[in-house]
Amino acid sequence: MSDQNDMMQAVGETIKPVVPMKHIPHLIKSLYGLTVESCKELDSYDDKNYHVVVTGQSENPYIKHPEENGYVLKILNKMQSKNPLFVEALHTLMNHVAKNGISVPHIMKNLKGEDISLEKIYHSENITDSTPFEFYIVRLFTYIPGETFSAIPMHPKSLYNIGKVLGNFHDAMKDFQHKFFESYTLLWSLTEVERVKDFFIGVQDENKKALVTEIIDAFNKEVAPKYHKLRKSIIHGDVNERNIIMKEIPGQKVASGEPRVYDVSALIDFNDAVSSYTALDVAICIAYMSIKCKEFDQRDVGGHVLAGYLSVRSMNDTEREVLKVCVCARLAQNLVMGAYTNYMNPSHVYVLNTAARGWPLLSMMWETPQNEIDERWNKIIKEYENL
Repeated sequence: MSDQNDMMQAVGETIKPVVPMKHIPHLIKSLYGLTVESCKELDSYDDKNYHVVVTGQSENPYIKHPEENGYVLKILNKMQSKNPLFVEALHTLMNHVAKNGISVPHIMKNLKGEDISLEKIYHSENITDSTPFEFYIVRLFTYIPGETFSAIPMHPKSLYNIGKVLGNFHDAMKDFQHKFFESYTLLWSLTEVERVKDFFIGVQDENKKALVTEIIDAFNKEVAPKYHKLRKSIIHGDVNERNIIMKEIPGQKVASGEPRVYDVSALIDFNDAVSSYTALDVAICIAYMSIKCKEFDQRDVGGHVLAGYLSVRSMNDTEREVLKVCVCARLAQNLVMGAYTNYMNPSHVYVLNTAARGWPLLSMMWETPQNEIDERWNKIIKEYENL
């Protein structure tokens, strides 16, 4: 087993798989006995993910009736591909979540009856003796139909529903344990936020660097010393707008152009799961939902998410106290790593969409006094309690 240091990305290291699109149909056929009709690459920071639609014919005894909605082929980054125990732990976690009533993608067995395989993938369509290659873990999951929250206009009650599902997820994690997570951490863990300073090479603006440094200092002074007062479990670690599948609540009478209320139909992408503090997971969710929000004041997003979360799960005083700093720390972490990703590979333009909204939000949130954020959120929570 690789030690946890092997799971920490180094500055200048490129870990995202290099996979020509031409290889995908061959991988699906050779590994899973399915024939690809269409293939679309999905956005991802560190991995390669593809939505593949296949024909109705299968040569795989473990997939007798191919899914009409298709599958998601996941090619894991080269760093995590070195540790199959990480993948085994994730699958155990996802099975536990599903047994607790939260919909997650289902893993499919390959022709050998295995959940994963380590594949030699060449980095070019034209393969010669000198063609570079890497070994990557390959998996196939069911594709859950619906829209990700990123594609849906934001309604406050949709945020409430997201907070509620996050609370249910944390409740499900109370009795989950896996030895792998006892010593595992990763760069994206919020407790590792100090490490983003190593990736400042992608941030050109000195004022932005100073802001991020100030927030990290505050995290180290105001959050880290209180870890012993925060509850711990396995957390999702990346509840963002692309990792939540939504379904419209039927029967709504809404004026034309007004956002509709959606509920959560599934949580996806558990690759950032880690043993950490549940309050940090709440803050991560609030940070991402706030970036997405265009319909009302972004500083109010946390109130709606918290209202849903608190309807199923309590938070102690310390967990509430650290939320604002943690939200800002996640925003800073995301923005710095996004800038670094774009610096290393300018083709990753989707990270710039986050930057355009994220930096102004970070400044606004950080400059807003803690008591004002608390008042905003508490007022919204009280309004839900009075419904």
